[in-house]
Amino acid sequence: MFSHFFHRAALAEQVDLDQLRKRFDPAMTKKLAVIKLPPSFWMQDPKINPRADHLLWAALLLDDPDRAALAFSAMAVEHEERQRKQAAGDAPGLAEALEAAVHDLLQLIPKENHKLRSRIRRLAGRIAP
Repeated sequence: MFSHFFHRAALAEQVDLDQLRKRFDPAMTKKLAVIKLPPSFWMQDPKINPRADHLLWAALLLDDPDRAALAFSAMAVEHEERQRKQAAGDAPGLAEALEAAVHDLLQLIPKENHKLRSRIRRLAGRIAP
């Protein structure tokens, strides 16, 4: 759903923020609808249930604290459900899950793009638990 935008960011090309914003809002609506369901009904189709980390990445690229917090809250719900299914000590904490998602996004962005990378780190720090 967002791979085109992430690919452009990886190539150090300008990401169309208006288009990204237009895709984010309906995708977030879908995600929120899915996580309201009992976990056994959560679909795995990314067109119906967009990946929470991709929603977070999109919000970080948009540099939008409200969207980032909303995406992170969806990520937290999924994380909590995964932890409930696993043994208590086996799963990383929520802060570590956020760090991993941000790290994965930063791997896509060229190291030369210091401005974007620092903006992403700053915003991620603001939403961290």
